[in-house]
Amino acid sequence: MNVRKRSGSLLITLSLIAALCPGAQVRANAADKPRDEAFRTVIRKETSTLNIPIEATAEELARIVNKTAPIELYQGSTRTRGLTAHVVRNAPITISAADNYLYITLPVSLSLSYGMFSAKAIPLKLKFKATASVTPDWMLHTEITYMGLSDLLVEEVGAGPLSLKPRSIIEGFTQPLQKVLSDLVAQKINELFPLKAQILRVWNTAQKPVLLDRNYNAWLKLTPREVLLSPLYARNNRVKLSIGINTLAELLVGPEPVAQPLLQLPDLRVVSSFDKTFRIALSADLSYRDLRAALAPLLLNKQFDSDGKTVVVKDFDLYGNGDKLVIKLETQGSLDGVFYLTARPSFNPQTKMFSVEDVDFDMQTRSLLLKTADWFLHGAIRSMIQDRLNLNLANQLEQSRQMAEKALVRIPLMGNMFMKGDIKTLTFKDVIVQQEKISIQLYSEGESTVFFQ
Repeated sequence: MNVRKRSGSLLITLSLIAALCPGAQVRANAADKPRDEAFRTVIRKETSTLNIPIEATAEELARIVNKTAPIELYQGSTRTRGLTAHVVRNAPITISAADNYLYITLPVSLSLSYGMFSAKAIPLKLKFKATASVTPDWMLHTEITYMGLSDLLVEEVGAGPLSLKPRSIIEGFTQPLQKVLSDLVAQKINELFPLKAQILRVWNTAQKPVLLDRNYNAWLKLTPREVLLSPLYARNNRVKLSIGINTLAELLVGPEPVAQPLLQLPDLRVVSSFDKTFRIALSADLSYRDLRAALAPLLLNKQFDSDGKTVVVKDFDLYGNGDKLVIKLETQGSLDGVFYLTARPSFNPQTKMFSVEDVDFDMQTRSLLLKTADWFLHGAIRSMIQDRLNLNLANQLEQSRQMAEKALVRIPLMGNMFMKGDIKTLTFKDVIVQQEKISIQLYSEGESTVFFQ
């Protein structure tokens, strides 16, 4: 009992000394390290569109159609019993493109026969318009509509005892001609725009990492998701299909990313339009080593005063835990011990400044200090860390943007296939605390095109 009384008296005496003497030293046991928390592994990602325009002039399409268009277009009966018609192509087919239609002019010569009698061949031009759509098997299908004649036509011609009206006779066999033209134009458009074959090449090639810059060891990694197709564009005598591969795009610096097993080409999804913005995810990485170097002149061997008491930081460390930074302090002076503060990393996209917010002592440290050194909880060290741990990343981010822009000028994908990117803006997306660093996720936005040479 005497020993217990003496121990109790000693503790009371020390407490009184600590309370009455401002400069008295308080020795505190080390606070427990904050409980380990899992790092966030799911990063918010945005998809972008790899644009693949496939286009040709109406003149090029007409040239291809004329190479294989038959001379003999129709020979057979008409609506008039005993009367036969013979239609042959007598000049090149012309094609124009406007208002999302293909306009086809077919020059022909029409011969009419009735038994042993025949009429003089009539030259004329038949006019058609065509629209195109894509079937689920990636094939372009055309629909041809007869629009009439481009020339004046005599009202009547004679064939032996018959007096005939050519206009009504022509309208009687336009259906077979429409089918001939429809099949021919569809065949040639599919030859000119081999959708599935070209998209499959781009789809497979896009999944292989591409070295953008050997000096920086920068890689472009694409992860395609789906294929989009907007309707056929036919204007100003140009015919164009806009195909988009919806993909995740990342600019990675370091060793070559591991190529994943090839994803199969998905079903084609036809849409009225799609966003052609190409977004590349970039990272501005801050290692804890760099952050420690930035904090060292502000903390190490620095004296902090509060309520007449003095604390000197003899050592410190900084690391990531969950979604926060942890600052470990080892102090001497009026308070000896090891304590932990936590902070939330933040990035201001307008000023390009990295900073920390909500700097505060960890719960376990706070609980310990409430019992031993409440004055330290309200000292200047928290505000000093929050005020001084600011890093301007403008140069680093601009360097990343310029690197992406320069690297995407012309990327060889495969053979005669190239990709061109136009980077315009840089936008902030996320801040990620990781095991060895903090990553600031940004997106360079612009447009991209895959083209063939």
